[in-house]
Amino acid sequence: MGFIFAVPEGIAAVAAGTGALAGETAGHAGQAAGAGAVVAPGLEEISAANAAKITEYAAHVASMLGAASTVKALYGMSTGLSGATLSLADLMSAANIGTVIA
Repeated sequence: MGFIFAVPEGIAAVAAGTGALAGETAGHAGQAAGAGAVVAPGLEEISAANAAKITEYAAHVASMLGAASTVKALYGMSTGLSGATLSLADLMSAANIGTVIA
C-alpha cells in the first residue's frame, strides 16, 4: 500500500505560478490582436485580401489565447483550493487524533 505525500506550500506555489502564467498568456492575446492590426494593405486587391486574412487570423489567435488564459486561471484557482482543502483536512485529522490520544 502506498502513501501520498503532499506539501501544501508547494501546492500554493504551483497555484501562484499557474496564475502568473494565465496573466502572461492574457498579455500575449493582446499582442496577437495588435499584430494583425499593423498589416497595411497595398493598392492591389490581393494585398488587401491578404491583410484581411492576417487580421482575421490574428483575431482568432487572440481569441484562443484569451480562452487559454481563462483555463489556466481556473486551473490555478482549483489547485489553490485543493491545497487549502488538503491543509484543512490535515488540521481536522490532527485535532481528531489529538482528542483520541488525550
